[in-house]
Amino acid sequence: MYGMQYQIVLPTDYDMNIIRARVRKTGHLMDGFAGLEFKAYLIQEKAEGAPRNAYAPFYVWRDIDGMRNFCWGEPGYAAIVRDFGRQPIQDWTVHKIVDGPAANAQARSLTVKTMPLPMGTAPSRCVDALTEDPLSRLDDTTVSLVTAVDVTTWNLIVVELSTKEADHVATDVAAYEVLHVSASA
Repeated sequence: MYGMQYQIVLPTDYDMNIIRARVRKTGHLMDGFAGLEFKAYLIQEKAEGAPRNAYAPFYVWRDIDGMRNFCWGEPGYAAIVRDFGRQPIQDWTVHKIVDGPAANAQARSLTVKTMPLPMGTAPSRCVDALTEDPLSRLDDTTVSLVTAVDVTTWNLIVVELSTKEADHVATDVAAYEVLHVSASA
């Protein structure tokens, strides 16, 4: 499995209702997309306490073929290129995904916490230990919990899709508001 995210940073005075309307109109197009585990349509809104305005969808792909078809096909990333230009895409190798008791339709926030893996230690010797605590903290607000590794920087990410509202106060966590979640059929 693969995690993927691109971030479109928008001007401070950008009307975020444009993104909300875009997702209302087209978000359903990814429902049941082949190879997709889930896509969370995310925003950060400066007026709501976020560090900036941004549109930053997060994906979990079951396989590389689904991810490739999205990045190179229609419907897919071509709409982002057309409307916002080609943005760099961050991707991660998924370590684990655990579904919580809450449903995708209840998701209100997604958080991403990044931490470096210990230097000089093989990932096989530290990733399980580093993810044991976060993976054990499922509660009734959890939709999904994802742990993944960026193999270019050797950083671990812990992603939580939750029914809680986005909290932009924590400095070590990127928080996003969820507009819609598309999931596998």
